Amino acid sequence: MAGIRQILQRRKAVGNIRRMTRTMEMISTARYKSYHNRRLAVVDYHDALARAAYLLVTSEVPIDHPLMKENSSDHWAVLAIGSTRGLCGSYNAFIYRLVEVHVGRAKMLGKKLDIYAPDSKLINILNYHGITPTKVYSGIDEIPSDAQIAEITDQFVDQYIAGQLDYLGILYMRFFSATAHRAQTLTILPFHDLIDDLATRATAIWPWELSFEDFYMSPSAPEVIESLARMAVHSSVKSCFMDAALSEHVARMVAMREATENAQEMIDELTAEYNRARQSQITRELLDIIGGTGALE
Repeated sequence: MAGIRQILQRRKAVGNIRRMTRTMEMISTARYKSYHNRRLAVVDYHDALARAAYLLVTSEVPIDHPLMKENSSDHWAVLAIGSTRGLCGSYNAFIYRLVEVHVGRAKMLGKKLDIYAPDSKLINILNYHGITPTKVYSGIDEIPSDAQIAEITDQFVDQYIAGQLDYLGILYMRFFSATAHRAQTLTILPFHDLIDDLATRATAIWPWELSFEDFYMSPSAPEVIESLARMAVHSSVKSCFMDAALSEHVARMVAMREATENAQEMIDELTAEYNRARQSQITRELLDIIGGTGALE
């Protein structure tokens, strides 16, 4: 049995860890609530963009614009969003598995795949497995500003319009609720695939009885499509970052709560061990006193 002093030192160390994990859980809880409120505030705007874009991509006469066509340059790109900090369970491992799937698929189909990522814990995992990102965006906020989103996405839209890019996907942790999130890929380009995803998610966002031909549009659709597409792409990518941040903080809340509970169990066990050791020490001291008294008699 460990000595009393060693038990007290271990209990103190575990107590410090418990306070740290509890604090981290509270911080992630506060950030989760803040980000969730921000997410709810932009849902209507995001859905309105999807409705307007759905009108354009479902016209009976296809709109003549490069964004409405498929390219054949054999060049793909993915943007992988990892966690900004650690201690969130297997969050980054799930994102890496998606990266691995896309790398294997690109190799099988003979496509050139470029991997982009914000500076995050995922970069260490990619480097460990010998995957070097084409570009790492440093200085990106946990939820990027509009200027940062434009810096990331505009280059891909320009490449697609120029016919230099066939596919852009976002690999991120999609947020469903406080108890459910899952690593998924959202296709951003081709543009009609993005709109198909946005318009057919769990909640239908468009009155299907209406069509593009029911509306008079000014300026004309070919003039509107590019600016609307950029807005929809910006909004979708920002939504992915928002989901990723929410999922990260939920994962950290769960991980830190479990760590706090485990630390408390260890403290209880050490306290019981301390009490047993202390009782044994008291008993030995009493026996020594009784033995010494008997010797004096």
